[in-house]
Amino acid sequence: MSNVLLVGNDGSRTSAAMGTGACIARTIRFRNALTSHGFSVSVCSPPEGKPGVIEVRKILAGGSFDCIVAISPFPAEVAVGVESELPLWIDMNGMHPAELQLEPDLDKRSGERMLRMLSLENELLSRGDAFSTPSRRQAYAVYGELLLLGRSMSNKNTQLEVFPIPHCSTDTGDFNRNPDEFIRIISTGSFNLWFDEVMLFNALELAMGRNSSIRFEATGGRIPFSPEKYDNFCEMVAASCFKDRFFLHGWVSVEKLKEIYSRASIATYTDIPSSETLLGARTRVLDWVSRGIPVVCTRGAEISEDISQYNLGIVVPPGDSEALANTFIELAGSLSLQQKISQDQEKWSRVTGASFQMFKPLLSWCEKPSTVRGRQYGKPTVPAMNSFAYLKKIFLELVDSKGTVYALKRFAKRMLRIPIRHNE
Repeated sequence: MSNVLLVGNDGSRTSAAMGTGACIARTIRFRNALTSHGFSVSVCSPPEGKPGVIEVRKILAGGSFDCIVAISPFPAEVAVGVESELPLWIDMNGMHPAELQLEPDLDKRSGERMLRMLSLENELLSRGDAFSTPSRRQAYAVYGELLLLGRSMSNKNTQLEVFPIPHCSTDTGDFNRNPDEFIRIISTGSFNLWFDEVMLFNALELAMGRNSSIRFEATGGRIPFSPEKYDNFCEMVAASCFKDRFFLHGWVSVEKLKEIYSRASIATYTDIPSSETLLGARTRVLDWVSRGIPVVCTRGAEISEDISQYNLGIVVPPGDSEALANTFIELAGSLSLQQKISQDQEKWSRVTGASFQMFKPLLSWCEKPSTVRGRQYGKPTVPAMNSFAYLKKIFLELVDSKGTVYALKRFAKRMLRIPIRHNE
């Protein structure tokens, strides 16, 4: 079996509250899949940039590895920066240019952030020897990006491929349900930019007005790049006549989260229609399904198709609070429906959504890792990061969006290391 260096985020340096929850969950699932099949895995959670590159180089120098598996853009950027000759698998965990398009441009720097992310995306796509994505839809998108870059898709007997490793069950160990007299609807994880907090709140108020046993519990919520979503939800709850039936726990310990899972009747998420929703994954759903908690969600993300097809829950149209409320009421009033969904979730977890099924491409590649270093005929959408052409493009973008004086100050700070006061 190969010795694998897994470069990602296992939660040892950051937490889900910092917006890294998806990367943490993905890293842990990849590690578990590899170790359960006998691979020797060393997990590295490097900081971003040069410090991370130095750290990974030290690890590579001190060990004997057959390949590198990198999870998510920023850990993968470190893995690429090491410039190792080892075969490199990159998990493109999310379509980040699509996510950036949802950011409000309050500081007039959205163009700069987009250029940064496009440069990073190009760097990863130009270097990886194999790729994976958390949705089938994103796999097709990545294939399109690779073709536009003009990467040679084969090298002798080796083919450059993009493998969807989408929705699989999680090993929950011994899980005990401990319901009480209430219908507890839960939401766990980040209130991201694509989270429709208004739809969710309106539906909960409608449902609570029709069923006095409904309670709502949320863990997680606020994250640095999307604080307004959770803050807005909290403000609406504070003004609600049902505010005593909302329990907003914030980010909690694993033990507390298990307790909330154990008494949950329904789990829910709501998305706004967007390109991120179209291509993205909803990792939190896998934890709910593995614990037999019926899911109620909006149509849009790929996993909603699986939820509908395999009866893992009920899917409603995006933006339709009344349909969501009606579904809450329907499930709350039918224990048999809840039980049927839970039974189908268990079957899906053992068969279609079994982890060993989803991770077959990764396991096969790690057994015989190989490089695909053919020619690249196309040009990246933006120049390589920190190249003269890239810095020029950033400078011109800042001139256009923030003005010449600001652009010159940023240039001085970056290139000449002249200190600039924070209020400037």
